[in-house]
Amino acid sequence: MASDATFLLGVGAQKAGTSWLHDQLNRRKDADFGFLKEYHVFDALELEHCSSFRPKNPTPLKWRTWRRARFMEQPERYFDYFASRLKPPHIRLTGDITPSYAGLSAQSFRRIKDAFQERGVQMRAVFIMRDPVERFLSQQRMQLRKRGLLQPEHEIEHLSKASLKLLKRESPRSDYPATLDALRTGLAASDVFIGLYETLFTAANHCALCRCLCIPEQIPELSHRVNASQATTAVPTEVLRRLGQHFTPLVKAVQERCPDLGVEQHWGTAMTWGDA
Repeated sequence: MASDATFLLGVGAQKAGTSWLHDQLNRRKDADFGFLKEYHVFDALELEHCSSFRPKNPTPLKWRTWRRARFMEQPERYFDYFASRLKPPHIRLTGDITPSYAGLSAQSFRRIKDAFQERGVQMRAVFIMRDPVERFLSQQRMQLRKRGLLQPEHEIEHLSKASLKLLKRESPRSDYPATLDALRTGLAASDVFIGLYETLFTAANHCALCRCLCIPEQIPELSHRVNASQATTAVPTEVLRRLGQHFTPLVKAVQERCPDLGVEQHWGTAMTWGDA
């Protein structure tokens, strides 16, 4: 195995460009991400709120579900599978980009790294954050789009109700500070790439990612977006104010942990409505 063979563990965030990133990397001639983008193995095994990703009986299962079930039964198969994807010198990159891995512990990240290291594969964790207000709005629009209800009258009502529910129960997938702490506790700084959705679609950012992954720099298709959910109407002021104030502690925590990312420049919606 080549010393620079790399496994990419994508840990989120949800609605922060991970589908685009997988699309761009998987189309490279020196990459092979296997049969899925999101394998949902470690979240299903370790996070109770992700128990729905555990395969259900009765059998027979679809072949992809069957393979995932085997990975969960014996995680060694997961590590062996991805190690087998790497066939130097042609294939140098493989990976699993599952946003809900953002909830994993530092110990989990360390175990995954060690398992790949035993197989001669280096691991890199990639975490992309997005303006939390914009991310929330995009997530809600995606839900409406999947239901065929992404229209102005439905969007306004849905966003108003969803923002009120958010105040009562926040998703662990949205806890950027907790994910940052777990990554930095469990892994070396050189093993982690932390970026922003707002700068993801730039040549400079993508080249920096390629360097972290130890693969040749290539300019991606920057104009293409995957799974984008466009707004159908303006978001009510009261909803933006509610979301901005709710996410203010999170934004400040990210600023403290990642001052070099300049979130105050890139997270315009959260910054504007957090001060409203």
